[in-house]
Amino acid sequence: MKQTDEIGVRDTPKVFVVCDQSDTAPVWGYILRQNGLTVILESSLDNALERWSAEIPDLVVIDVDTNRQDPLEVCRHFRAIGLAPILLFLPHHHETLILNAYAAGVDDVVVKPISPAIFAAKIAAWVRRSWTIPVDRLGLVSTGRHRLDPQRRCLCGPNGKEVRLTNLELQLLHLLMSEPGQVFNSEEIIRTIWGQYGTGDNVLLKNVVYRLRKKIEADPAEPILVQTWPRGYSFEG
Repeated sequence: MKQTDEIGVRDTPKVFVVCDQSDTAPVWGYILRQNGLTVILESSLDNALERWSAEIPDLVVIDVDTNRQDPLEVCRHFRAIGLAPILLFLPHHHETLILNAYAAGVDDVVVKPISPAIFAAKIAAWVRRSWTIPVDRLGLVSTGRHRLDPQRRCLCGPNGKEVRLTNLELQLLHLLMSEPGQVFNSEEIIRTIWGQYGTGDNVLLKNVVYRLRKKIEADPAEPILVQTWPRGYSFEG
């Protein structure tokens, strides 16, 4: 099942619901739409990450059948590629699992059952918080023949080709392109982009650099634009 309901103006907060339960997903979608939010419902876990990259939501709700899928693995994948808050639904209270979920980057754990009113209230609270992430307030950056457009979340190259970026890719590229040729220390990049989520985690940064190079470099194995240095990265376009 794939469904996108565009409600309101372009800036309406977007909630991505990953739910593989056919009787539950429509309920969550209905409640969110009733509260004026843009809703993306995805039942296929195999498609969830790709769909996330295309939609770039402001909030992620994960409610999967724990008998078929490890919910923490799903959460780790989302946290590795995005800053949006993650709400994880669990079928019962299990302290160890809940603690592990927070360690995996989950922002809030919700133990079912939950009333529609409480569900709506939690979503509203987290949307308010996620809506403060200043990605859309980043200014245009031009370096050489490359132009980064945060409003459209894309990089425009010299041949006119536009490359769509995820939030993390956008914020990394915006930082590097703000001072072309300047080497940014890895720890500085992590603090600037991930904050509390990625403190000291160079693996997350390397993964984003890897994905970014696959998108913007003519030969990702021999990068020209995003250069690696002993202690960090720079943009040389």
